[in-house]
Amino acid sequence: MKKRRQLSIALFLLAIVPVILVFAVPLFSEEKNDSLVLVASSFKYSGEEGVFKLNTTIKNVSSREIEGPGLIVTIYGQEDKLLVQRSFKARRVSLLPGEETEVAATIYVDRPVFDFRLTVTEGLGGG
Repeated sequence: MKKRRQLSIALFLLAIVPVILVFAVPLFSEEKNDSLVLVASSFKYSGEEGVFKLNTTIKNVSSREIEGPGLIVTIYGQEDKLLVQRSFKARRVSLLPGEETEVAATIYVDRPVFDFRLTVTEGLGGG
């Protein structure tokens, strides 16, 4: 009787664990933006002035119009410490499929920059 109960529990777990994983994995994965891609970027950082300047070009690689394209810039200091995170709107308010736009950013940083990350995004509307 005890072995039968253990076997039932084992079979239940074998059936339920994959179902749980199917729903749990998307909760812990980063959201991907397959509509916009970063096609070019250049930056200049002046530690003396505390100024980080960035110029990028993003492109709509989807088959639909993208409203509010933009860029999120995340800057890290020593030991991966988050220093600043800002979002910047693109020069164009929408992009048709295949179109590109530029995003320029100037950020004042009061501590040395060790790393930065760029994330393309959509939906940055407003005035």
